[in-house]
Amino acid sequence: MKVDCLVRGRVVSPLKPLTLGQKAEVLRIEDGCVAIVGERIMDVGEWQTLKTLDAPTVLDFSGCVVTPGLIDPHTHALFAGNRSHELLLKLQGLGYKEIAKRGGGIRSTVKATRQASFEELVHTTLKRVHAFSKSGVTTVEIKTGYALSVEGEITLLQALKEVEKKSKVRVLKTLLSAHAIPEEYEGRAWDYVKHVVLKTIDYACLNSLAQFVDVFCEPGYFDTQQAKTILEYALSKGLKAKMHADEFEDSGGAKLAAELSLVSADHLESASSEGLSEMARRGVCAVVLPFTFHCSMLPPQKISKYAGLCVALGTDYNPNCTMDSLTSAMNYAVYEMGMQPIEALCAVTVNAARALALEDVGVLKSGYRADLAVFDVEDEVELVTRGGNSPLLFSMCNGRVVCPS
Repeated sequence: MKVDCLVRGRVVSPLKPLTLGQKAEVLRIEDGCVAIVGERIMDVGEWQTLKTLDAPTVLDFSGCVVTPGLIDPHTHALFAGNRSHELLLKLQGLGYKEIAKRGGGIRSTVKATRQASFEELVHTTLKRVHAFSKSGVTTVEIKTGYALSVEGEITLLQALKEVEKKSKVRVLKTLLSAHAIPEEYEGRAWDYVKHVVLKTIDYACLNSLAQFVDVFCEPGYFDTQQAKTILEYALSKGLKAKMHADEFEDSGGAKLAAELSLVSADHLESASSEGLSEMARRGVCAVVLPFTFHCSMLPPQKISKYAGLCVALGTDYNPNCTMDSLTSAMNYAVYEMGMQPIEALCAVTVNAARALALEDVGVLKSGYRADLAVFDVEDEVELVTRGGNSPLLFSMCNGRVVCPS
């Protein structure tokens, strides 16, 4: 039988989404092989069995680990400007909301993003996506949310479409026009919802420019009633929905995510045990963002807080957290939060796929997309110890080479 490519190596692949606290089901083949035809995996098995297939390309990574391509389910990589100077304010003890009151935070990035050209936005975002890919990422979610006007958010959606077209990795697009209230709508949150957020949802739906709608549900931003209105409207239009929930305090975000059976609720640092339990019962994925603690100079939580949930990990790459390595996020989750290495691998593959409602990525399995990453390590345990330069040797998305570029 003829195939396009054989990739030989030590196969380590989760087989199904992992509920935190349960035992992972993992395919391990010491001398394994992934056979690829077009954009799909044709077979995964022993090298001695599959080496007889007729393949014009054979990639021999014997002794190295072959995993599903990594998936970053939460980034804010589309923006202009630079907020690195806010680090000095953090070192003075100022928190997120205090920095925002001084003119920093989201509104600062909104000003810079509104002034940037379309070409600049596409170029800088593509550079960031390329940086993500260096750690083995083959799928990345990117949000809008730094224009906060109908015209501006539409421009960001169109920029994401261009990024998707030019990128070697899979890009999923999320509309986050409900990220903050811009200055021109100060004190008029409901007007902003009606005249901006809902209109951008209409446009995204009509022009197929987004897979998801997201809401920043926090006191001072969008309350649970406003978030519910936005999310229900998005769902009624056929879009999938997720939300930023309970990052700064327990405001009922996790419970709302459960009530609406969202694909995921992200952050959740302050979510109540009741809210998390309701999410688990309704099958809502929890996207945990380890770098939020690091970049906010906050003590990390133990991952056991999310026991019973399908947990994914993301970088939360944004102007306030310019951490672009998903393998380093795995490292932090293990060393600082107590996650097991295999749980971390599941969290950036099969669980992250679930957090993005993707059914044919995140697992090395016949019929799935030919997304894979090869690391110069012995197993997933060694992978999570490598918090510096990524040990990535090779990756592909949809059967096409991503790294080395």
